[in-house]
Amino acid sequence: MSKILKWSLLSVLAIALLIKLSLWLSVRSIMEDAIARLSPVMDISYGGITSSFDGRVGLEKVNVRVPALGDSVRVAHAELKFNGLGELLRFKERLAEGKFPEQMALTLKGMALDVHGPFMQQLYDMPAERSVFTAMSEVACGKIRHIGTTELLEMGYRTFETDAEISYLFKPGAQTLTFNMTADARDMLDMRLSMSLANMSENPGDLRVNPPRLAMWTLELNDNQYQRKVQAYCAAKLGQSSEAYVQTAADQFDRVLRSQRIALDAPVLEAYRKYLQDPQSLRLELNPSEGMSWDGLQFFAAKDVLAMMRPVLLVNQQLVSPLGFAWAEPTAGKQSGAHEVVVAEKVEATRAAPQYEFVNVSSLSEYAGKRLQFITHDGAYYQGVLHKVENGKAFLSVQFGSGSAEMFLRLEKIDKVRVML
Repeated sequence: MSKILKWSLLSVLAIALLIKLSLWLSVRSIMEDAIARLSPVMDISYGGITSSFDGRVGLEKVNVRVPALGDSVRVAHAELKFNGLGELLRFKERLAEGKFPEQMALTLKGMALDVHGPFMQQLYDMPAERSVFTAMSEVACGKIRHIGTTELLEMGYRTFETDAEISYLFKPGAQTLTFNMTADARDMLDMRLSMSLANMSENPGDLRVNPPRLAMWTLELNDNQYQRKVQAYCAAKLGQSSEAYVQTAADQFDRVLRSQRIALDAPVLEAYRKYLQDPQSLRLELNPSEGMSWDGLQFFAAKDVLAMMRPVLLVNQQLVSPLGFAWAEPTAGKQSGAHEVVVAEKVEATRAAPQYEFVNVSSLSEYAGKRLQFITHDGAYYQGVLHKVENGKAFLSVQFGSGSAEMFLRLEKIDKVRVML
């Protein structure tokens, strides 16, 4: 009996060593192939390979150098994580079949970039085109509109160091994908981004024809030390006190949004001003209604946009309510105080009046070939070109990204219809 136990233990140990060796050889083979393929563009080196039986494989002391730029990215430890050894083995199988792997997580520990290097210059010295999404990055700082590497160096940053994890979980049967990203940038901030996609095909080739639908999107910023340093830096540039600069920064944020035709209501602006006073945490969550089209949101009334996007905003763990905004002309002069929102609403009212006209569902067939907005009894929004009305259904073409899709709505489910003039 003791011999059986002894040989059983030796067999298990031998199998474990074979698996460990197989993982080590697989990672080494993949890295050697990647290094050879990328050698004309970049030099990749690493100190060692790590692996475990719970589905983890990684590299120690990774250095990626791009000779053409004269810069490098350094990572203390890079690791792929799976939910067990079985998921790791299925990962390679699904890639070979041309399908999305069901689960994966990439962890980067100690990723470092030199602030004065070309990589950071590409990130900071070439700001993106002005939009709603870049409003928080613009600053009132004398002649400076965006913080660049020169300003970062003056603020005391020498190296950009971060720990990050990117993960996703794909469920082929339910056709859903959940994506999460966390990044803890030292002496800057802790950022978390997550989103959930519906109607997600397991074949990447299908995504262009039938793109997934965004079901949920969340952005969270915690312990924003970077914001504190920017405010102190710009306040000194303008010769203002820290308290006075908070209002200057809030006014700048308002101006940038108004340049994109968005005038936030006073309670939202006040909540953002309080965040600038003490940037502990900011969380924005969107839960778009099913059937919502991102293209053409500017043609909807502001309250309808909020009803479709269903946003939730928390500032320093406090819920901001009510949330509201109005469409505003970018060239309109900025008003002050509570009167500001009233003026913006008047601009929208005079602007929106000739754009839409409500029509009866019973007369839909008269508007074939027209672009219509449909609101169902359950609150879903659709916008598209009506083709025909037949057998109690309205057939229309709806825009999705760069393509379009044909769909129909049952007439009894339609609550309101607006024609775009």
